[in-house]
Formats: sequence, C-alpha cells, structure tokens
Amino acid sequence: MDLNNFFSEESIIMNCQSKSKKNVLELISKIASSVSATNQDIIFEKLYEREKLGTTAFGNGIAVPHARIDNLSEAKIIILKLETAIDFNSSDGEKVDLIVSLLAPNHENEIHIKILSKIAGMLDDKSFREKIRSCSNKLEIKSIINSYQ
Repeated sequence: MDLNNFFSEESIIMNCQSKSKKNVLELISKIASSVSATNQDIIFEKLYEREKLGTTAFGNGIAVPHARIDNLSEAKIIILKLETAIDFNSSDGEKVDLIVSLLAPNHENEIHIKILSKIAGMLDDKSFREKIRSCSNKLEIKSIINSYQ
C-alpha cells in the first residue's frame, strides 16, 4: 500500500507553530477540509471525539490523531512537523513534535486499519523518525516515506 496516494505537498506542514493539542486538531481539520472538500467542523468534532477516548500520542514525540469521517471520499493523511513540541498526554510523558493524522471514510474500516498500521510501523522505527525530523522540506518527507515502503 503506497501511502503517497493519501497525501500531497499541501497536506504537509513544516515548522508548524501550535501551542496545544486542540489547536493541532483544528489545524488538521482545516487542512483536511481544503484537500477533501469535507466540512472542517465535522472533521474537528470526529478527531476531538477520538482524542477524548484516549490520547493518540504513541510516545517518542509522535502522535497519530485519526478518525473515520462520513462523506469523506478517500483516506487522507496530514503531516505536521511542529517547531516547538507540545503536550499531547503521551504515556511516556514526552512532548510531541511530529504528527501524522489519518482521516478515513467511515465506511472504509479495512483501509483505516491498514493505513494506521502502516503509519504506526513506520513511526515505530527510530531511524525513520530521525530522518523525518531532519527533513527541511516537503519533498524530502515524501521521498523518505516513499523509500520506506
């Protein structure tokens, strides 16, 4: 499964300035809305709802906010590299500086699980995390993700 099919340069934000988890979810919602023609408020509501069930922070400075959205035509990945790490209620207590968000159509449960699993596997690899953190532009991020697959 090629993750590059689910995101574009427009869905990668470098040196992102955000002060809170809520602000990050709002930004993800805004970006996702612009690349998918889905209502921003609905996206935020679903992401926030999921986050209330338990943090989506994986540890190691990573968070993967995700949700299934009604009327979304295809899965979307949003990537944020934060300029300053923020508290995301991570179980390891580490602040988050890298966020990979997944939004999937509500009726596509299998796709949601496959993509989420692929993202988690990549982010679990210390070398991959270091390469992504060292990227200075969006094309480098796309290239690293492409070469990892």
